[in-house]
Parts: sequence; C-alpha cells; structure tokens
Amino acid sequence: MLNRRDLIAGAVALTATPALAADRLGGIRMPASVADSELRGLSPTGGKTWWASGSKGWIIRGKDERQDPIRIVGAETLDFRGLHAFDDDHVLAMSAGPGEASQLWRTRDGGKTWKRLSANLDPKGFWDSIVFLDNKRGYILGDPTQGRFTVLYTADGGESWTRLPDKGLPPAADGEGAFAASNGCIAVNHRGQVAFCTGGAGKARVYLSRGGGGVFVALDTPILADAPSKGAFAIAFDKGGALWVCGGDYKTPKAEGVNLARLDPSRVTFDAVAAPAGYLSSISIQGDTVMATGLSGTIVSRRGGAFQRVSAAPMNSVRLTLRRSAVLCGPKGSIGLWRG
Repeated sequence: MLNRRDLIAGAVALTATPALAADRLGGIRMPASVADSELRGLSPTGGKTWWASGSKGWIIRGKDERQDPIRIVGAETLDFRGLHAFDDDHVLAMSAGPGEASQLWRTRDGGKTWKRLSANLDPKGFWDSIVFLDNKRGYILGDPTQGRFTVLYTADGGESWTRLPDKGLPPAADGEGAFAASNGCIAVNHRGQVAFCTGGAGKARVYLSRGGGGVFVALDTPILADAPSKGAFAIAFDKGGALWVCGGDYKTPKAEGVNLARLDPSRVTFDAVAAPAGYLSSISIQGDTVMATGLSGTIVSRRGGAFQRVSAAPMNSVRLTLRRSAVLCGPKGSIGLWRG
C-alpha cells in the first residue's frame, strides 16, 4: 500500500501537466524553466531577490526574472523541500526524506560553496519544513516518531538543534503526518508563537503554541483529512495574529470541499473561509493581502475582499514579497512572478 510520503512524491505524475509556454497566465509571468526539478522551497530576501530549491539537488538564485541554477555537489540525489534565506548570500537548504535523506546544508557566499551541517539520524524520522523567527531562532518540523511530532529548535542560526520535549506535544493520531509540499507546514510570528498543521488521519489539525514555550494544543480544522493525500498543508500568521491554514487533496486537485480556514487570535475554533475550489499547498500573507496556491492554481484576497483566482497554472509554493507582488515555484522547475 502507498503511504503518505509515496503519494506526495508521485503527485506530479498524477496531477501536474501544466502548459508553461505562455509568458503570462492570469497575471503571473512565467519565465522559462532552468532546472529539471520539482521546486518546493522558496525564500525571498527583499526587493526582487529570491531563492528556490527542489529535487535532484537543485537550488535557484533569482532576481526578478533572472534565474541562476546551482546544483550542490554531493547532494545531487537530495530533495530540497525546505529553504531559508537570511540574506542574498546566506542560505540554509533542508532536504526531506526518510532517515539520513533529511539533511541541512548552508552557503554563506551566495551558493558558490555549500557545507552539510547535519543529517537526521533517526531511521524513522522525516523532516518536513524549516522556519526562522530571526537570524538565530528557528524550527524544523518532522513527522512523528515515538508517537509524537518531531520539533527541533535552534538558537544559533542552525548550527545546532535540540528536540523539544515530547511532553509539550499531544500524541499524534495513527497515520497523522505533516506534508513536505511547500515548506509551509510550520509557521512562527513576531510574538514567538509557533504553529504547524497536519493531515492524513481523519482530521486535519493545527498544533498551536501561543506562549511559544514548546507547549502545544491540537485544534481541529474543517479541512478534510480522511485519506493519506488529504489534510492541512500550509499555515501562516497574519499581522493581527490570526492563523490561516490551507489544504485539500493533492490526488484530486480540483475537488470541492473546504480548502481554507482561519483562527482568530482569541478563539480556539477554526472557521472555514469561502474560496475557489481546489487543492492548496501554500499560503502567504503581507499586510492585508492573502495569497494561496497549489496544483489547482493561485487565489488572492486583498483588503479583506473575496478570494479570486488569478492563475490556473499548478504551483507548489508562494511567498508574497510586498502586498502586490509575489514569487511562486512549482512542477518542472516552474517559476511565477505576480504583480497585482
């Protein structure tokens, strides 16, 4: 039987057959691909500069439409699904996979040289996402081992990592896991609050630490998760402290059903948010602009208005750089640049 990890690895073959020849599609410019890679990691550094990462050891350094492909020597078989750029030259790239296939690499010279920092030594472990609160404090989310999710913490910019105590995490349900689809399944905000989202076990849940001290509560969302391919895929805080979560079913990316939900800061119940139907794997927020994307296309809401589809091109990840601009990445090395 295929498990959740097998399914997400096969998602492109099942669903992603984009026509990428057009320069523009629904407001998103799509320059020609420069790498044969399934791109999922994405991290803007400010202005027009951004980094993307993906399968087969590929990293892309971009500036507006320019793309400089980099293949890390010694990491050609790794799938870099997570990425964090501290600045134009300093980047951490996280690969996802079982056991030691989950690794962390660093460059400080804009991608000219890379150093492997660490690898997952737990054969049952699987890293899903990496996020930083500032230049020192960050988290890696991994699938459950010993009955609970793995949450690693660093206070030195990624040089060393410590697993948060299991006692602060509720037990994971049988078959529950996080999705390494867009480096978006764990998020932090400026208050130090931490949240991650899950699926595949009947309920799509969000684990939230409002105090930021490693003690989490598990909250149900209205997103369906009654199959290994279904659940909550990405999460983000807005400027007011509300928590947004998106998801769906990547095996059936155009399926109906709740794909977006929101939790107000003072509540413990998620409310479904009306949005165009379809699977969403990534969400990003800047000011009063909320954008989400997936194999079903890209949707956006401005100033609290209704969500509208701006592109039908399948993507994996989105990061808003300003309220009216974003960079996206997806299947077959695709890059998208949105200007609203």
